[in-house]
Amino acid sequence: MPYSYEKVVIIAGVIEERKAESAISIDDRPQGTGNGRLPTGIDILDRNINGGLPAGSLVYFSADPKSMPEVFLYELSAPRKTYYIITHTSPVYVKRNMDELDLRYDSIEFIDLHEEYYNRILPATSDRHVAAKKLVSYLGVLLNELKKKGDRNFTIIFDSFSFLVDLGIDVDMLKRLLDEIQAIISEKDGICYLMMVKGMHHESVENRIQYWCDVIFDIDIERKGDKIVNKLALPKIRGMTPVTDYIKFKVTDRITIDTSKDIA
Repeated sequence: MPYSYEKVVIIAGVIEERKAESAISIDDRPQGTGNGRLPTGIDILDRNINGGLPAGSLVYFSADPKSMPEVFLYELSAPRKTYYIITHTSPVYVKRNMDELDLRYDSIEFIDLHEEYYNRILPATSDRHVAAKKLVSYLGVLLNELKKKGDRNFTIIFDSFSFLVDLGIDVDMLKRLLDEIQAIISEKDGICYLMMVKGMHHESVENRIQYWCDVIFDIDIERKGDKIVNKLALPKIRGMTPVTDYIKFKVTDRITIDTSKDIA
């Protein structure tokens, strides 16, 4: 179902800066900071982590689905070339959502695992475990092709990685897949976000993947009186000081970073 709001604005300073940023060409967008870090595209967050996350990072993106985490994924795709791997719907609908949010996707290459699994692999076999292995093999071919390209400083987004975990892929196969992804982003100075939906997986599975990852994004939601408060933190950034204090953001007809302080 399409979003009813017209656009997303991340308020991290001056709104006009964001408008100017959206008008520049892909080649002019900041690919990296020059200090081995890649901007997230969320200005106030980048300022808190000295310009961005370390290149080569595998990021565990943990989110409550009620916090509309897909909007953050769209923002994370903005700074540079992005390979956006979709598992839950068609790229057509993601593009439509981004259009309605007034976000660009001309630097995004969509990879449709949803179509491959549900309309090609699954109808050809009655065994879901066999289907899952075939999908991982298919993904391995795509990653190998990506490795052969000349692109550098790119972003890979899995929306969502929960889909692959939920297929029941065994731990060893899952680890080999993540090792392959990490080898690519390390060699190419890229970054990969693994969207993991809170409440879908056993805690031991989540802990294992979090341990393997370099960075943890934690998006949470809580009720305060008659209001819903959305919060973002980065409790783990390998090689850097983590952002342990939650950054509040609001979801109304737009998303805004809330810089106000709580009153006891």
